[in-house]
Amino acid sequence: MKKLFVYFGISAFVFIFSQIYEYFSHGVYSNFMVFAFLIPFIGLFIPSLINIFIKREISDSAKLSWKCGIATLTVGSLYKGVLDIYGTSGNFEMIYLTVGIALCIIAGVMTALGKIEKSVDILKEDGKTPSELK
Repeated sequence: MKKLFVYFGISAFVFIFSQIYEYFSHGVYSNFMVFAFLIPFIGLFIPSLINIFIKREISDSAKLSWKCGIATLTVGSLYKGVLDIYGTSGNFEMIYLTVGIALCIIAGVMTALGKIEKSVDILKEDGKTPSELK
């Protein structure tokens, strides 16, 4: 439950940061900056809220990879927003996007493989092999 408040706080901080930054940008805004708060909200807060009800266990390494991916995507969105407001472009926008998505995919694969390994371990405890189920 504590993590939920932390994730909501991160989303609120990003929202407030983007609003203050745009206030001082003399009427120029960027959708990357406006909607950057949705990345931690949808990527961290909502899954944690759902996990309270379904109580699914996810490995620490998968959680870390997911959090790093969401952080990378959030920072990348803010970076792109700053550059849009400034009226220029940079070389790192695509790198942030690629690395962030790759980390999230790695987390998904690690979670899926963890479930497969857990299922095999349960079968072994029951004295069955996976080939016996076919």
